[in-house]
Amino acid sequence: MICQKCGTDIPEGKIYCEKCGNAIQMVPDYNPDEDFTIGTDERKETDISSGTLKASVSWPHRWKYGLAGICLLAFGILTYQFVCDQFQSEESMAEPEEVVLPEKPEFGILPGTYSYSPQLAISHEKENEGFIYYTTDGTTPDENDTLYSAPFFVEEGTTIIRAVFVRNDGVFSEELTGVFQVEFQYPEEPEFSVPAGSYETVFSVTITAEEGCKIYYTTNGEEPGFQSRLYQGPVYIPQGLTVLQAVSVDEEGGMSGIVEAVYNVEGVYGKSGEETGNF
Repeated sequence: MICQKCGTDIPEGKIYCEKCGNAIQMVPDYNPDEDFTIGTDERKETDISSGTLKASVSWPHRWKYGLAGICLLAFGILTYQFVCDQFQSEESMAEPEEVVLPEKPEFGILPGTYSYSPQLAISHEKENEGFIYYTTDGTTPDENDTLYSAPFFVEEGTTIIRAVFVRNDGVFSEELTGVFQVEFQYPEEPEFSVPAGSYETVFSVTITAEEGCKIYYTTNGEEPGFQSRLYQGPVYIPQGLTVLQAVSVDEEGGMSGIVEAVYNVEGVYGKSGEETGNF
């Protein structure tokens, strides 16, 4: 140990300088600056070893931490939106949109009972967007049945007509069904003014029928019909054998039964009354 006053070496165990008599200072002088520095270093070491950094964070570091937080928030929002979109997509696949069916077709006349053969039309308000198929035997119509193209006549008796509209995308409308009962009211058979038989001279036959009826007739033995001769006056019966047949047809197309008369004219007489021809 050195004497702080005179610099003489003081032997160990002495408490004063033998040369100058100065007392030995056993406790070193207190230096506040050194104590502050040492304390700060110790606190830093303690804080680092315990995992806690108490030193203030600079502004650049705070900016980096804020940016990281914003990125995490944006990532969370995008993840949430993605999950929601997936959920909605699954719901859409599980519940497909309801298909809107087209309107069913319509009959041109009402189903019911008719005394004639009516002409039936089938229509649809959007005919350019599909086709109409129908059946007349009561079966369910589809694309393999009759394609409607023009009005048609309903035949005598009971007819069940079913029709459906098929849109171009293959979607079927509801079915249209109608029952048509055709019961003809036949007119009375026409009447001949001259009964069938053998005659000696030529003559004419008047044919009459119910009022409002037309008369069709033949003289060659064929059955009369709409394509036969229309009666417009007495029918001339010539020499020989004539088979006269006639029918009456009313305004609604109802046709009577066929009436027939066979005439045999054996000879022809002239104006003077003398016989001409052969019997």
